[in-house]
Amino acid sequence: MKQLIVLLMIAFVLLILTGCWDDHEIGEVNYVTTIGIDYKDEKYIMYVQLLDFSNVAKTEGGKSGQPVPLYIGTGSGRTINDAIFDLYRTSQQTMNWSHIGAIIYSESVLEKGIKKVEESLKKNGEFRYTPWMFGTKESIEKILSSTGFFQLPPLYTILYKPTDTYYQYSYIKPMRLHKFISIYNEPGGTALLPSISINETDWKESVTEPKTKSTLKINGAFPVSEGKYKEWLSYEELTGLRWTQKNIKNTPVDIIEDNKIKGVVRITSPSVKINVVRDGEKFHFNIHVDAKGTLTDLEEHLSSKKIEELVTKQIEAEIRSTYQNGIDKEIDVYSLKNILFHDRVKPQQLKDYTLSANSIKNVTVNFLLENRGLYD
Repeated sequence: MKQLIVLLMIAFVLLILTGCWDDHEIGEVNYVTTIGIDYKDEKYIMYVQLLDFSNVAKTEGGKSGQPVPLYIGTGSGRTINDAIFDLYRTSQQTMNWSHIGAIIYSESVLEKGIKKVEESLKKNGEFRYTPWMFGTKESIEKILSSTGFFQLPPLYTILYKPTDTYYQYSYIKPMRLHKFISIYNEPGGTALLPSISINETDWKESVTEPKTKSTLKINGAFPVSEGKYKEWLSYEELTGLRWTQKNIKNTPVDIIEDNKIKGVVRITSPSVKINVVRDGEKFHFNIHVDAKGTLTDLEEHLSSKKIEELVTKQIEAEIRSTYQNGIDKEIDVYSLKNILFHDRVKPQQLKDYTLSANSIKNVTVNFLLENRGLYD
C-alpha cells in the first residue's frame, strides 16, 4: 500500500511538471519592451524595441561601461496584424509581448484613428493595459534608440519611468493605456496624450571631445476625444493644465511683475474644484484652486503679501490662457463636457452644448506662501 502511495505521488509530481518542459530560457525569447505605430502610404508601420533582460539584470547589479544591447525592429502591412506578421518573418526567435512598458503613436496614426489600432492590440492574449502612452511628431525609430545616462538601458528614461521626473516637475501628467482609453471613451472626455520628443541640446557626455547626449522630453499633448484627434497643443499652450489635474506633486511658478520675472515659487500638491452653475438650460463653470508654496528664488525684495498676490494672478492667467488656447482649436482641454455628463447631462445633449470663451466664468485662487526659505 505504501509503495502504491509513493508511486501515485511521483506520478502527480511528474504530471504538474510537464507544463514547464516547453518553457524557454530568458535568452531564447525576444522580449518586446516598447512598440511604436506609424501610418504612411496607406500602411501601418510597427516599430518594436527589444532588450536582453539578462544583460539588464547585470547592469542593475553594477553600472557597466558598455551599453546594453538594444535592437529596433520594423514591420509594415495593411493592418496592424499584417505589420506584426511581417516582423515575425525576421525576428529569428519567439517574440513575447507581455513586457511592453510603453506605446508610442505617431501623429499620422492619431489622425487616422486609434480605435482600430487598439482593437488589434487587444486581440493579442499577451497584451496588457498598463503601458505608458505617448504621441509624437518625431521619428519613432529615433525615440526608441534613446538610452539612459551612464550606459543604462531605455528602461531608465521617461519612456518607462515618467512618474520619476513628474514628481519633481509636475506639468503634463503621464497616462497609462487603460486610463487613456477610459477618458476618451467617456462622454465629453478629452484625454491629453503626452507628446514625447528628442532633446539634443541640454546634455552632453563629459569626454575629451564632448558629444551631444540625446534625451527624451515631453513637449506638449495630443488631445483625443471619442477616439479622434484634432490638433496638437504645445507645452507652452498648456501652462494652466497643471492646476486642473489631480496628484500634482511639485511645480514651479514664476513671480511676474510688470512683465519681468522677479522670482520663483515651488508649489506642492495644489487642489482644484470645478463646479457647474446652471442657469435654466445654460451652464457655466467656476474653478477654484487652493495652493501652498515655498519661495525658491527672489531677485529683488517683495513682501509675502505681494508675492501671494502676483502668484495668484499668474495661476489664474495660466488657467484662462490654456482654456482659450483650447477654444481656439475647438478642444475641450479641461474636459468640461465630461463634468456636465457627471452632473446628469445626457450624452446626446452634450453635443448640443458648445463651449465658448465665456463658459468659464469665475477663476478663484487661494495661494498661501508658507515659507520664504533663505529670503526671510
